[in-house]
Amino acid sequence: MKALTTIIILFILVCSSLKSQTARQLYGNVFNENGEVLIGATVLWEGTSIGTVTNEKGDFWIEKQPDTANLLIQYVGYTPVSIEMYPNEDTALIKIEGITELGTVVVSEHRGDIFTSTLDTRNIEQITSCELKKAACCNLAESFETSGSVDVMRQDAITSASEIQMLGLRGIYSQLLVEKRPAYTGLGSPLALEYIPGTWVSGIQVSKGASTVQNGPQSITGQINTELVKPWNDKQLFVNAFGSTLGRAEINVHANKKWNDQLSSGLLLHGSTTQGEFDRNNDGFVDQPKKKSIVALWRNYYVEENFSTQINVQVLNDERQSGQLATFNGTPDPLNPAYRINQQNRRVDVFGKFGYVGFSKPETSVGLIYAGSVHDMKNVFGNTRYNGKQQNLYTNLIYASFIGTTDHRVNAGASFQYDDYEEFFNEADFSRKEVMPGVFGEYNFTREKFGLIAGMRFDHHNLFGLFGTPRVNLKYNFNDNTILRLSGGRGVRTAQVLSENMAVMASNRQFVVDQSQLDIEDAWNAGLNFTKNFKIAGKSASILADLYRTDFVNQVVMDMESEHGKVLFYNLDGRSYANSLLILGTWAPLRGLDMKLAYKLNDVKVTYNPPGSNGGNDPIQRPMLARHRGLLTLNYETKSKQWMFNTNTQITGKQRFAHSHGVPSELIKNFTGEAPAYTIVNAQVTRRFKNLEVYLGGENLTDFRQENAIVDWQNPFGEYFDAMQAWGPMVGARAYFGIRWWID
Repeated sequence: MKALTTIIILFILVCSSLKSQTARQLYGNVFNENGEVLIGATVLWEGTSIGTVTNEKGDFWIEKQPDTANLLIQYVGYTPVSIEMYPNEDTALIKIEGITELGTVVVSEHRGDIFTSTLDTRNIEQITSCELKKAACCNLAESFETSGSVDVMRQDAITSASEIQMLGLRGIYSQLLVEKRPAYTGLGSPLALEYIPGTWVSGIQVSKGASTVQNGPQSITGQINTELVKPWNDKQLFVNAFGSTLGRAEINVHANKKWNDQLSSGLLLHGSTTQGEFDRNNDGFVDQPKKKSIVALWRNYYVEENFSTQINVQVLNDERQSGQLATFNGTPDPLNPAYRINQQNRRVDVFGKFGYVGFSKPETSVGLIYAGSVHDMKNVFGNTRYNGKQQNLYTNLIYASFIGTTDHRVNAGASFQYDDYEEFFNEADFSRKEVMPGVFGEYNFTREKFGLIAGMRFDHHNLFGLFGTPRVNLKYNFNDNTILRLSGGRGVRTAQVLSENMAVMASNRQFVVDQSQLDIEDAWNAGLNFTKNFKIAGKSASILADLYRTDFVNQVVMDMESEHGKVLFYNLDGRSYANSLLILGTWAPLRGLDMKLAYKLNDVKVTYNPPGSNGGNDPIQRPMLARHRGLLTLNYETKSKQWMFNTNTQITGKQRFAHSHGVPSELIKNFTGEAPAYTIVNAQVTRRFKNLEVYLGGENLTDFRQENAIVDWQNPFGEYFDAMQAWGPMVGARAYFGIRWWID
């Protein structure tokens, strides 16, 4: 709360100092004949060198002229527009149209394929589709290998399930969005990152810290929004085939059709399989699960001058098997059964949007986002059974306009989320219904150097009552290349104890939880971002610094250290916080060559005070979490664009092992103290042809592996068996090969 108060006071002071400056600025917005904003359009006073470019929303600000002057707007592929502007005019809404013949374009400036805009008020890292081609990126989990902001962690030593980590905390505290709608919540969360194929992704926006209130109250450390390829700008036919030395094969097919100027459709298909069976660390368990996955998405868009709509239908079937190697080889022995893990997920999603912009007041629109899904899962972990079914409904109605001038934009709306869970863990019934309607309002002020987004929403949860979540984002541009951002806000979420901790089931720990006693998770996040673009030896460079802190008012603590053979879930009694520091620098020293170096420090502590204990314990560092991380990427593209070479080196620091009370010392000799630091190197080379790309790569080229990954692996049904102490990769060096072919 103190951090938020400080931010608001700073905002008032900055507003006062800038008030006299803003009156000399002309605001404008540039869009095409379809109402789509044009990003990067050049805006210039004719006969002068005074100019600017439009931002991600098509907005621009430019110094007014003392006399009547012509404003020239240019955008590649469109006819230039010259508009006469009078000195007393404050706003210009500009439409350009009429596609021109394209000539040769020479690009003299370089922008990386991962970048943070100096124009957006929020701290958003943009990951483009070009960046995703620099690594295998077969799914969303693999799309963050070259990002300094998001880490991908393995949850256990058997299932190979991955989850992201952001600002030092688990991905469950970051809201996952697909095209601005919350996606894969609840039962879909354990494998959500693997359900979104990489070729389907057109871009990813990573919003760090307090973000918008429009998508719900659940975001605590930020939001990750994934934009999928659209039928009208994707290839008419696209095929991506991939294979690796681990017995992994994947294929993606995109087929798109533009029926007329208004209607377009697309069909996205994904199939993947992993059939390799190996046990390189000789612990009797396969190092990766066998799996088969099929995902299909059918997209339909209708767009006219004032109205647009879309409907999407997606189906998914995913099956996995892992466990002891004897599960796959030989004849089963009923007297001495092997430990096996079977996972099956089936899911259907229907989602889309409606939008209307035909109001008499410009820059005014109303939109409805809707989604419905059914997720059915069946899981076997040795003798443990975990089955569930979730039916979800989500709607979000948003009205957008402005007050007075378009520097004062407002958004308001209402949302509704319904989840019906049928969830069973062995004989225990965790079924429940969650209903949460909400309303929100958001004010966005942007003019020249200063930006503000302030939002507030109220939600009512049928189990936890009414709560409010305020959020504020501020930014100040010292100049075009130097920016400071501040943010603060609250987030609340309901903990899904079983699905979010499914990896714990790959052990013989007893779950101890009384779901009726668990409160809603509640936290405040505050942070700052400093971004500076500059030149080194005449070449583009940048430096970015993020500093964030998350403080929990309440947290559902997952405690696997206080009692032997148990994992406890209870409300926080004490302190729990995360401090995260990121320093990231980029430089393009040569034409076609760019490099990135990042360092991250995560100080994350939690207090263990189980119910019935004396309490008063101090917070301790979270187990299996590296305090220090590093990243180095090198990318080179030849002048002809025919060859691309990419490498990334990931450094993971030491991690504290969880305390193992009551376990014989000979079983945990490899799981005490700290896990060692290690380095992973990945590389890829791509050859481009006219309608074909061929890529060849290698992962974990240092061949580093965690040799000892399972406690008491000889007795998988014994009381000490535990696969939760995973800290590194299970498989070593591997190679892959792929092709991308398309028809425009």
